[in-house]
Amino acid sequence: MHKIKTAIVCVLIAIIVPACISASAYFGKITPRQEQILHYSNAAEPRSLDPHKTSGIPEGNIIMSLIDRLTDYDAKTLEPRPAIAERWEAVDKAKKWIFYLRKNVFWTNKRPVTAHDFVWAWQRGIDPKTATPYAGLLYYVKNGEAISQGKMAPTELGIKAIDDYTLEVEMERPTAFFIKMTPHFVFSPLPRETVEKYGDKWATPENIVSCGAFKLAEHKPYDKVLLVKNPDYWDAANVKLDKAYFYPIDDNPTNVNLYKAGELDVIQSGGIPLSFIKTLRKKKDYVGGAFFTTCYYSLNIKRKPLDDVRVRRALNMAIDKASITDKLIAKGDLPATSLVPPGLSGYPKVNGDSYNTQQAKKLMAEAGFPDGKGFPTITIYFNTLEANRQIAEAIQRMWKETLGISAELQNEEWQTFTARRERREFDIARESWTGDYLDPDTFLNLFANDNPNNHSGWINEEYKNLLQEANQEPDEVKRNEMLAKVEKILLDEAVIIPIYFYALSYMQKPYVDGWYPNLFDIHPLKSVSINTNWQPEDNLSKK
Repeated sequence: MHKIKTAIVCVLIAIIVPACISASAYFGKITPRQEQILHYSNAAEPRSLDPHKTSGIPEGNIIMSLIDRLTDYDAKTLEPRPAIAERWEAVDKAKKWIFYLRKNVFWTNKRPVTAHDFVWAWQRGIDPKTATPYAGLLYYVKNGEAISQGKMAPTELGIKAIDDYTLEVEMERPTAFFIKMTPHFVFSPLPRETVEKYGDKWATPENIVSCGAFKLAEHKPYDKVLLVKNPDYWDAANVKLDKAYFYPIDDNPTNVNLYKAGELDVIQSGGIPLSFIKTLRKKKDYVGGAFFTTCYYSLNIKRKPLDDVRVRRALNMAIDKASITDKLIAKGDLPATSLVPPGLSGYPKVNGDSYNTQQAKKLMAEAGFPDGKGFPTITIYFNTLEANRQIAEAIQRMWKETLGISAELQNEEWQTFTARRERREFDIARESWTGDYLDPDTFLNLFANDNPNNHSGWINEEYKNLLQEANQEPDEVKRNEMLAKVEKILLDEAVIIPIYFYALSYMQKPYVDGWYPNLFDIHPLKSVSINTNWQPEDNLSKK
């Protein structure tokens, strides 16, 4: 697929879309490919393929296939499974972790992957000069936060190579859930000699050295990323795909048309036009389910009048979230009044402010803006997706009708938008966060310190200290109760506006095997294959 083909499809959208929905059990072409090649709609152009230069899902989908970590996600359960580390052990009540590495893992330049590659990479990731968006995850390692703040040298991070194939990680404090974090791409090893030689250009097709199941063969910006099977991968015998194409398609009607025509095998979750959801949900190749993701708006608390908690709470209370989920999106999402999604065993339900127009008006008047008088025009920024625009337009209308205030909408391409959020050059910014491990901390940790993913800029010592205390508590019941109190502090301060909890919503060809719905919507490509012999059930019954 090329740009010109996409452009042609876009021109034909008005003609094709009305005729897209048929009465068949599946949507569009379902003839299996006769080769092990996957075509995937990946939502956006990758900002970077350097694990320390991005925080986005589109980038993570690719990076995790290029570079193995200590552990990988199980394709079904998301539990950490052995990858470069063939086994591990927690020491001193999880104050220290020891990882024993495989001796048959090699970089694509034929050099063995060793414990030293992890040490150097993690030190680079925590170095404030690198400005790693996910540096906060490395704060759990001893001295991580102090290093990130420039108080200590990166070499003082609590990680060392006992020998070439034994890695020791010392934690800042006991962290029993650390193993759940290790499949994340920020914990990748890196080839020091390549990164130092090519700098910011090291992760390009002509320079990259990797150690994953796939290699980077081609990257044409805003067109495609092509991955090819790595024949020297330690587990190559179990990798079925020969190639995988990732297309940065952020236009949902284009997604649907290309999928219908058989040009795409999978559309990413959220990549279906809202107007199509009701009908496509009836198709056998539509996939729904629970998704460990929250959509919310970050409020820049450094800007007036958003520095006033009464204003922030009023903006939240004036949004009818049930109307957004039930009438506008209508794909099974749930209205949100909290940050942490439901579904975590043992975690109490925490509620922030709910929809209350009268209280919203009262708070706005108390803040000095009765009926919106004197309130400046604010801007909602969001990345390119039609659903994001429709939701922003609905909120814009609600604020006008209830509070009498005006909000402008600003759509931006993914890379521009993510850079703006990290610079905190916005009033209100659209966010969605998918948990990186199955624990409330993966959400609450976002606001524990001044890290690049804390786009609001909010810092609260009580919040930070209580979160640290909770994560040292060995009793899981007590820990969950403490974490719920942490979340309540965030919600009472109205630093964010929770909008809704996502539901999975994507299309997957019936001949794609090993692509399982899960809470993270993460799909390790080494588990995926094309069933070239697949046939519809009615064809099988005739034989």
